[in-house]
Amino acid sequence: MGVQSTFVFRHDGLGPEVSRLTEALAGGGGFVDVETLAGRVLFCSPLIAGRTIYRDVIALPNARRSYTHEPGCISVASPIAAAQLLRRKIEGAIDRALHGVSRVAVATGGGLDSAALLALANAWAQRTGGTAFGVALDFESIGDDRPHLRALQAYLGCEVMRVRPEAAASRCEAFERGVDAAPLTWPSGTMEIELLVQARAAGAEVVLSGAGADELFDGDPRSFAAVMRAGRVSNAVREVRRLRGFDRPRSSVASWLLRPLVSSMVPVGLRRLRARGSEPSMPPWVGPRLEKVMRTWHAIELERTLGTSPVPEAQRQPSPPSSHHEQLLWLRHQQEVAADLERRDPYLDGELIEFVRGLPPYWLLTGGRRRGLFREAMRGVLPESVRLRDDKAGFEPALARFVSAIGGHQRLRPLADVRYLADLGIVRPRAFEDDFQAFVSSLETSDAWSTVWPALAVESFLRSRDGGLS
Repeated sequence: MGVQSTFVFRHDGLGPEVSRLTEALAGGGGFVDVETLAGRVLFCSPLIAGRTIYRDVIALPNARRSYTHEPGCISVASPIAAAQLLRRKIEGAIDRALHGVSRVAVATGGGLDSAALLALANAWAQRTGGTAFGVALDFESIGDDRPHLRALQAYLGCEVMRVRPEAAASRCEAFERGVDAAPLTWPSGTMEIELLVQARAAGAEVVLSGAGADELFDGDPRSFAAVMRAGRVSNAVREVRRLRGFDRPRSSVASWLLRPLVSSMVPVGLRRLRARGSEPSMPPWVGPRLEKVMRTWHAIELERTLGTSPVPEAQRQPSPPSSHHEQLLWLRHQQEVAADLERRDPYLDGELIEFVRGLPPYWLLTGGRRRGLFREAMRGVLPESVRLRDDKAGFEPALARFVSAIGGHQRLRPLADVRYLADLGIVRPRAFEDDFQAFVSSLETSDAWSTVWPALAVESFLRSRDGGLS
């Protein structure tokens, strides 16, 4: 079975559709869109939907990768009934993702959402005569996944491949030169490519990932403000006070109930006026080009949150997708190109998303827990130690082991002057040097992987183009 591309690309928006960005560039052009490239440094999706880092190439979602369904209104009487239906919806998403497949790998480590995928894929294999196995990065960390993965493997009696982070050292070129004519900015990208390569070597026709689960199932404590608004004040107060799995504010009632309730009563115009004074969060080394992109993106996200726009509809540009969703799709595309193996994401299935979004949002926190409805749906599917775990493995130790395997921070040091990014006005080099030093001195605990690493990746990509710009 061939790999179906996540995107299709068109040169000048008019040429034939092709499955690789490199193919779209083969006819010439390749002028870099610096605005879109700048956004990649801080995981901003393009300000205009479909833009790539090249001015003359657009990217469109591949319709063949979309799961079609008949939309409809489903009435669910209670969270318990919703949990039972949610399990069937996830099973349906997996069935659609595995149509025509006989052997599947599931990227998992022992976390809740990926463990559920492995368990349900294992059940799919038993039902259809196919085979399913897990593939996991094997590393020690705070909130260690490994004991949970061992418990899951014993519970399911399934095969699990374990891959050391150092094995991805051979994929370093993907970080240094990018994949499919674009920088690979995701910090764990090289290791995830190695997982797919090894899964393919073990006979997998596709790999399932848990991408999208956090946004779909986590829930928001502020959703209980709707319960208070409906007059069930004591219920709302009780629920937020017993809620587990979130960092607790000084006052859960004030932060999760009263402020959202008051905010919902403020006219949209006044909320917009107040929000205009807020500043997007940016590292100190952001240059003027990237700062402009971040401020524009901040305004777009504000309007998305408010659900309205001051610009007349006829004058609006196409709205860009959710930044996180767009980044997930680009990572998937680059993984598939590099590993020659298709990745499918059941939690991004349209029918499943529509069902979950149609539920009262506070139902997601059933039982007073983060992902409470999802946990209830997985009752009997997972061992209780996995289903009820509240912790989550930190990925930083695995990333640090990968860096050590490619030569340590000395391998990264030549990139730290970010001279190409500085020339483009994307990064201020002196300020970046300070963050780089702090980053490499504490790789196993640093919170800068999502900022410093992508900047290094884009800098390295530009250098690999021998001057960076056409």
